[in-house]
Amino acid sequence: MLSSGLNSGLKDGLNSGLNSGLSSRVVTPADLTELEITAWNALSANIAHLSSPFLSFQYTSAVAESGVNVKVCVISQDGQLRGFLPYQFQNRTSEWLKSAEPVGRQMTDYFGLIASEDLRITPATLLSLANLNQITFSHLDESQLAYGLTGELPRPGLRIPCDKIFNGNEVDCPISQKHMREMTRREKHLKEDFGPLEFTFDLIENRTEHLHNLIRQKRAQYKRTNVPDVLAQAWKIDLLERLLFTKSSSCRGVLSHLQAGDQWVASHFGIMGNGVLQYWLPVYNPEMAKYGPGRLLLDNICKATTLHNIHTIDRGEGVTPSKKEILSDEHYFYRGVWHNNSLPTLVARGFQSVLWRLGI
Repeated sequence: MLSSGLNSGLKDGLNSGLNSGLSSRVVTPADLTELEITAWNALSANIAHLSSPFLSFQYTSAVAESGVNVKVCVISQDGQLRGFLPYQFQNRTSEWLKSAEPVGRQMTDYFGLIASEDLRITPATLLSLANLNQITFSHLDESQLAYGLTGELPRPGLRIPCDKIFNGNEVDCPISQKHMREMTRREKHLKEDFGPLEFTFDLIENRTEHLHNLIRQKRAQYKRTNVPDVLAQAWKIDLLERLLFTKSSSCRGVLSHLQAGDQWVASHFGIMGNGVLQYWLPVYNPEMAKYGPGRLLLDNICKATTLHNIHTIDRGEGVTPSKKEILSDEHYFYRGVWHNNSLPTLVARGFQSVLWRLGI
């Protein structure tokens, strides 16, 4: 198992000037006050590195409403509200051990503090404030290190700067002229074979039915490609359904659809907020693979960003040849384990080590 190296104990972290005057309360998302929710939304809207919908109150609340045991550590300093740390417990045993994980687990693309930019805090103090012995995490964005947080094994992620796509400057445009010509060629062949293309950025009619079809197709893709089915648990389907009808400036569901004639080509379900679209669950018709349906879908979504006030398409962690076809801004995600040295922590870490070695 990975460790962020918190072996010096909590006392030193708590006594340092870095963390002076801090206090907290731990509640469920439903128990947050209106003032606290407003403050959370303001942080998401006004601080660029907190703009991902995965860090929004609405996403955290939707996970909790899906039946997951979610908690929020509300952090104050000298009586002033400073930030929030959402997390969840996988089961009753992990709650008893005070061993937490990011909200949404494999479903989430971001984890970390939602806090004022000038807050400085150590992982040890954060654990103490959240009443945790340990938290195992991934997807800690590099911007979180400025708070004083730590992680290991940085992995790259990509963001498409959509505000450069249609600014008239071919040099800055993330989509090359070669890529545009290739997409035009593929669209032409698709139209010739199946009929005119119809793209909808966010379907309104039969919304739930289209989401369920996307889920079926995505799970079939996982099976076809021998990838673990991350949508197998019922609470995750419930989460997607809740997000589908979430309407907030910080987080709302977006269901995109591309078809040629009467043939389904590709779909995508993501969440957007504060000008950021999280590219989350794309799926395409495997019978149309030769037309590059996934690329055509993303191309059409990129073209729609100006109309929908989207400045960034966040493609999450990982860099692949297909992702590199569109010039993107690179950043890094960290992972690790923040922990103290209590007996429950040693038990939890031993159990997790066994699961890790078994590949579970």
